[in-house]
Amino acid sequence: MGAPSSGLIAEFFLQNLEDTHFTHLRNKHNITAYFRYVDDILIIYDSRHTYIKNIQEDFNTLHPNMKFTAEPESNNQINFLDITIHKTPTK
Repeated sequence: MGAPSSGLIAEFFLQNLEDTHFTHLRNKHNITAYFRYVDDILIIYDSRHTYIKNIQEDFNTLHPNMKFTAEPESNNQINFLDITIHKTPTK
């Protein structure tokens, strides 16, 4: 069992990582939106300008002890947390 402060320390670490690296990654990959809840991240990006594998590779270089995995959308939908998000031509 971890210390009660472990979650708080992990949150501080992730926020620092985002603050120091995310602006560069957002500009490099044309990331439109970035949402994170604990360790689940949803990224909305323009697939005409970048590929999910390139984003994943860059995220995996942020820290040697962290490994990010990608779950691309399928059939214009993706699960994030406990909801399913559907993409339509107008929304």
